[in-house]
Amino acid sequence: MKNNTLRTLGLCATLLLPGVALAAPSTAEVLGKLHRSNQHEVEAGKQAEKNGNTKAVKDFGKMLVKDHTDADKKVTALAKKEKIDLTANTPPMTNEMATIPAGPDYDSKFGQAMLEDHKKDVADVKEARDTTDDAQLKKLLTGILPVLEKHQEAAQKIVDGKTTAQK
Repeated sequence: MKNNTLRTLGLCATLLLPGVALAAPSTAEVLGKLHRSNQHEVEAGKQAEKNGNTKAVKDFGKMLVKDHTDADKKVTALAKKEKIDLTANTPPMTNEMATIPAGPDYDSKFGQAMLEDHKKDVADVKEARDTTDDAQLKKLLTGILPVLEKHQEAAQKIVDGKTTAQK
């Protein structure tokens, strides 16, 4: 009886305190964020191909462009299938990569920015995958996750200096 009362009080507190229990984001919200993230990563990849000082950074940039373009095709296809207006659900994009000037420090700053980006993206995708009831979205997120983890590992190698120093 005591445990049931405590559970009931806990449930009541959770329902009454805003922000304590977060509802799963909607499919539209998740797809919008994925779309924005893919656009951001494609732009970052193009800049890395242009401004990178090492072959590793240029190759990573090329990989970002390809993988995030492919992922965005899947995101837009699911949005179309579920009749979601992707434009209306995509948050505005800021281009932090534009603030990284070309030059000798570009690779390390780019690597750090991409590492932080992909750590956040991996965590966000895992959370959305684990909380959604939308089977199609869950399948999409499950498929995207290994690619994001691969990008995180590549960015970590750049940050750790485990890349070649040649263009």
